[in-house]
Amino acid sequence: MKAAKMEKRPNFSLMKQTDVQSVYHMQMPRWLFSDPRYCEMSLDAKVAYTFLLNRFQLSRLNGWINEFGEVFVVFPRKEMAKELRVGEKRVTAAFKELSEHGLIWEKRCGLCAANQIYLALVQPMDDPDYECAPFINKENSGGSGAADSALPEPSNPRFGNSRSNNPGAVIPTLPEPSAAPPSKKELNHTYRSQKEVSQSIPRMRDDRLTNADENELTEILNSCELDLFPDDTARVFEDAIERLFYSESLRVGKAILPQNRVRSRLHRLNEIILRDVEQKMAENTERPIRNTTAYIMSLIFNSIAESKSDLLVDPYLNTLRASP
Repeated sequence: MKAAKMEKRPNFSLMKQTDVQSVYHMQMPRWLFSDPRYCEMSLDAKVAYTFLLNRFQLSRLNGWINEFGEVFVVFPRKEMAKELRVGEKRVTAAFKELSEHGLIWEKRCGLCAANQIYLALVQPMDDPDYECAPFINKENSGGSGAADSALPEPSNPRFGNSRSNNPGAVIPTLPEPSAAPPSKKELNHTYRSQKEVSQSIPRMRDDRLTNADENELTEILNSCELDLFPDDTARVFEDAIERLFYSESLRVGKAILPQNRVRSRLHRLNEIILRDVEQKMAENTERPIRNTTAYIMSLIFNSIAESKSDLLVDPYLNTLRASP
């Protein structure tokens, strides 16, 4: 669709096609709006559920489960009100609404102890008449213009078709910006992260991939939920994970980890850890990366180890652990 001519300009910068958003974000389930059972809930309740769902991932990593293997969340109303920047009464009302709709169940733990919150296992029931970008089908658009003239976005079979139904999101391939040749200082510079994890990967023992290897790699990639990332980011992550998986050994500082150790670490990889990697990639605004593949491999491998250590030193979680 052709952009209308702008005779007036706002007093703030507008996002361009080359601007990629790599920031922390909450994942709000689409079924909160598409499922007839929950679509009438207030926005306060939907946002509160989104924060609880995000905290659920942290609790799952921390191993906060009951005797039935069910994950519980600790998120006091006062703490959520502080994060949402709203009054505590609004959060209390949102929790009540979520409870009435059968989305959460709270276990009271006594005086001065925070409730343990369990999230319901939801099987979404989408309303077929509900449409929202980027889920509008071309045949149901009912109009001409952008929906008629736009080409469908090419699907990515490796990561599913979660974005293939968006006919208006086609972004043409842009040429890579030309960069100035690195100076001798930059060529001699080796980043610390690349020292900690070496990018050198010995040749595989056998060029033929066994079914067991393929299944194990597929299991790891499925745990990463790469379809939740932009396609270009997902491909970069897949390439780095695949190289780590098939390396015969990996140098970490002065130690050399064998292949089985590397693969065991990769089984701890998930979407939350990759979000942290994505954020670290976005924070690099000063120095050019000489070997991007090695850099991303090092970020992924180091972030796996840091995911557990960060939980052990988190002040808020330690406060909860110390409480009787």
